[in-house]
Amino acid sequence: MNLRSSFIATLAAFGRDRRGNIAIIFALAGIVVLGFVGVAVDYSIANKQRTKLQDALDSALLAGSTAGKQVLDSGSGQTAAIAAANSAAAAFFAGNASSVTSQLTANYMMNGRTLTGTGSATATVNTAFAGIIGYPTLNLSVNSTANATTQPYLDVYLLIDISSSMLLPATQSGITAMNNGTGCALACHETTDGTDSYSYALNNGIQLRYQVVNQGIQNLMNYLSSNSAFKTYVKVGLWSFDSSLKQMAPMSASYANVANNFPAPGLATNDAAAATPFDSLIGDFVTTVGAAGNGSSPSSPQKMVIIATDGVNDPTRAWTSDKSLRPQVRVFDTSFCTSFKNNGVTVAIINTPYYPMTWDWGYNATLGQPGSLGGATRVDDIPIALSACAGSSNFIRASDVATIQSAFTTLFAKASPVRLTN
Repeated sequence: MNLRSSFIATLAAFGRDRRGNIAIIFALAGIVVLGFVGVAVDYSIANKQRTKLQDALDSALLAGSTAGKQVLDSGSGQTAAIAAANSAAAAFFAGNASSVTSQLTANYMMNGRTLTGTGSATATVNTAFAGIIGYPTLNLSVNSTANATTQPYLDVYLLIDISSSMLLPATQSGITAMNNGTGCALACHETTDGTDSYSYALNNGIQLRYQVVNQGIQNLMNYLSSNSAFKTYVKVGLWSFDSSLKQMAPMSASYANVANNFPAPGLATNDAAAATPFDSLIGDFVTTVGAAGNGSSPSSPQKMVIIATDGVNDPTRAWTSDKSLRPQVRVFDTSFCTSFKNNGVTVAIINTPYYPMTWDWGYNATLGQPGSLGGATRVDDIPIALSACAGSSNFIRASDVATIQSAFTTLFAKASPVRLTN
């Protein structure tokens, strides 16, 4: 073999030799593996920072919504609320996203009664390994939304029964005292010279149901006056009915105006004046109340009606001689509740029960007759009908003084959309 052939053979053998390649391959592969591990570490760190950034943004927008709602609930306008929300969100974010270089963009707006905050946050995270391959930083971006529903504006319409039957004493002992003193359980108000049985009740300290109802209204006014949210958002008006419908106090947030105009019983000087034609009066009241709004402004309030009554329709006292009128002495026609509800109005009813006076011929000829709604008598039909009218949760059968006095406040707290917050 000549020199040239020997060199070619040696070169070919070197090319076929693989004994040292494993070290080179391992070294090259190690660089790639370490690169992937490093990028994974950077990504893990960035992902944790993204979670912190998202938490900071969520909490900031929630803090802003809460601050804005508090401003609105205090009675301030939307501009002040939005400014407070933006300020609170920025301050909260700055205090909770300081671990990375970050930036917040937040925007609040009102839609009806809902204060909505939308926002985004960005941040830059330095890398430890990805910089080797040209990525010295990673950019993060997150988004979030937060809502807060404000207190609704609410108009409360109080409708109070001051008919003759509401001049029944509020307790059984009072009924006994009236019977013993006048021969009649009712404190009939028929004269102004102080000689009627109504004057007897007043002179002898016998508490009548209408007086207890008025105290219940006063308790509600005290409750509403105790919190600024109510003073800002809730207006109250007062109406009474016996033989006619009367407005005692216009809709107002001045609750003392209601308390200063409590209804007093009218004179039952004749058959018409002694009547309680509720079925023919309630239509005018439904029209007066009108349709409820969404509560987003004083000009679009939600509406609530609270009725305090014994629930008895009495077309005229002429039923004592005209037997054809006696079937009309019964529980109210409660279709008015459907009219209210169709208008979006909440209905609540306080039923001050009509005492069964089985010793009285007039009672036996009218309310003592068999019921038609599931009650044994027409009196027993009354709570059945009124409860179905308002709904069981918005109905109270107030058969004692304490329950009557607390019923207005209880029903408002249960049925009103306005809620006290700490």
